[in-house]
Amino acid sequence: MNIKETDLYEPIRIFLENQGFQVQAEVKHCDIAAIKEGQTVIIELKKSFNLKLVYQALERQSLTDEVFVAIPRPQKGQRERAWKDMLRLLKRLELGLITVALDSPMQSVDVILEPADSMIRKSRKKQERFMAELENRHVAENVGGMNRKKIMTAYREKAIELCCMIEAFGQISLKALRELGKDDKYASNLRSNAYQWFERVEKGVYELTEAGHEVLTSLDYEKAVDYYRAFYRKEKEQ
Repeated sequence: MNIKETDLYEPIRIFLENQGFQVQAEVKHCDIAAIKEGQTVIIELKKSFNLKLVYQALERQSLTDEVFVAIPRPQKGQRERAWKDMLRLLKRLELGLITVALDSPMQSVDVILEPADSMIRKSRKKQERFMAELENRHVAENVGGMNRKKIMTAYREKAIELCCMIEAFGQISLKALRELGKDDKYASNLRSNAYQWFERVEKGVYELTEAGHEVLTSLDYEKAVDYYRAFYRKEKEQ
């Protein structure tokens, strides 16, 4: 069975959302990040248990105590010596363990081990950057464990939103952004023009470049474009 890390994502996403979590993938190098009522959960995905997975999970403990590693359910069962050694190591490191039954049509998700409160000191700056990124995403475009597709960051999502905004209104001014209640990050996104999607046609007024128009038909950003295109079409009709 040819397993990819991304195969683990969808069953875990559904499992978390059924418990009331908001889930995003690939947030500040974390495969899965989930929040609910002040609770933050981070999950690192791997096709098999290895030291790289452990190192990644330990790094995430600077953000939250609730860090899990997730792997496919082992076919040899839980009586094997290697399985017991793995559990002993994870307990010692205060990490949780999730398995996904990829060998079953049900693809059930099981929490084998809950993480303990970690003694690792939390980085306030990292936590603030992590939460800002997480809270500024509104579309779940990413898949946890992906490594080739472009990651949808909060910054990129704002740029796509601006593309849809300009498509709906023809052009957008900094004054219009303020009237729409948008914060300074939107204006900064236009000015910096990191992806070359915008063109200033006069002071404080922007239109889409050819690259900006191409974004609106790109399959890489289909979900985000559909979301914001529908939103701003309604805004225009009001």
